[in-house]
Amino acid sequence: MKRDLDLCRELMLAFEAAPAGQTIHTISLTGGGEIDTANAFAHIDLLIGAGFLEGEVYPNQTDPDNGMFFVEKITWAGHDFIDSARSESVWSKTKDRLKKAGSWTFSLVMETLKDEAKSQIGDLLH
Repeated sequence: MKRDLDLCRELMLAFEAAPAGQTIHTISLTGGGEIDTANAFAHIDLLIGAGFLEGEVYPNQTDPDNGMFFVEKITWAGHDFIDSARSESVWSKTKDRLKKAGSWTFSLVMETLKDEAKSQIGDLLH
């Protein structure tokens, strides 16, 4: 499985839209295009491992499309990611910069998102 930044962003935005204080066990993605359930579960697990979400993923080994997940909350780091990646413009410019670099880590994604957001804020202030 290859890590998909757009799917990570879409998942985080979907979790943010869920009611506060409730454990989330289903999610609706809006990004147009087919997302297979096993891939979404794997990315939710990555986001938990990255410290952006608190919860658990329980894959079904015999039927990957019928696993379960429970997300209890978005962490502070998860909210930082959402707030940094919310703007389509910032998101698009960040992805363009990462493509030019040819390789990336998630910490580099966060740094680039922050740089792009700072740049847009700076443009608004001048």
